[in-house]
Amino acid sequence: MATAEVNGVELYYEIHGSGEPLFLTHGSWGDATAWQGVVPGLAERFEVVVWDRRGHSRSSDGAGPGSLQEDADDLATLIEHLDRAGAHLYGTSSGGVVVLNLVASRLDLVADAAVHEPAVPALLDGSADAEITHLLSEMRSELNEVSRLIEAGDGRKAAEYFIDNVALGPGSWDRLPEEVQATFAANAPTYGDELADQAGWTVDTSALSAGDVPIMITLGTESPPLLLATTRELIRQIPSAHVETLEGAGHVPYRTHPDLWIATVSRFFETATDASI
Repeated sequence: MATAEVNGVELYYEIHGSGEPLFLTHGSWGDATAWQGVVPGLAERFEVVVWDRRGHSRSSDGAGPGSLQEDADDLATLIEHLDRAGAHLYGTSSGGVVVLNLVASRLDLVADAAVHEPAVPALLDGSADAEITHLLSEMRSELNEVSRLIEAGDGRKAAEYFIDNVALGPGSWDRLPEEVQATFAANAPTYGDELADQAGWTVDTSALSAGDVPIMITLGTESPPLLLATTRELIRQIPSAHVETLEGAGHVPYRTHPDLWIATVSRFFETATDASI
């Protein structure tokens, strides 16, 4: 457990185990505790670094509204600070956007990368599919309500609405442990910043497709339809990516299916770099 001064903020991080470095990047609302159920299994094979993104829990805010690009820059600087160039990277949801943005811009720091259902619905803009158009409109309406609740100062209600209507499905909030609910509620203002940064919710799929960093994209069979559609479009735009479908899992497989998740992630990172040589 330690902190590092990175790009004007203090980032909290932890290092577990030994071996090749593996950085895990959490999604919106959460923090490094998201990985507590899977770190022990991964630490048998890797040196696992978990961290709180700026404005989340134990990491400080910046001087102004935060952005996913700032998070990517923070991750790059943290890797350099720890002298871990050539690291394995994993990110989930918006954390996947952070990881992919880093891969697209700093090849020198990355051995390979895996992401689960990165939050890039903008990839679907202009779709001729009426169902996708409807899902996008519905999602944006729901996110407007989340933003309204955050601006009203009701972080807990905003988090509950997001979990039940956007990320995991009705009733999911009540099944989360109280400590997770409290974390999400406390980090609501940072998610408000992210929502305001529409330009940040994109990835350079051309650069990722042309690059030589091995990438794995995973999706769960039980994830919400829009997340699945977004992930499938990302896969289409990065045809070189390795794809794994996690049967029975949804948007947070590291919580709901930890053994399957650990096996899938470990297998990729143990073989991807060798296969690319």
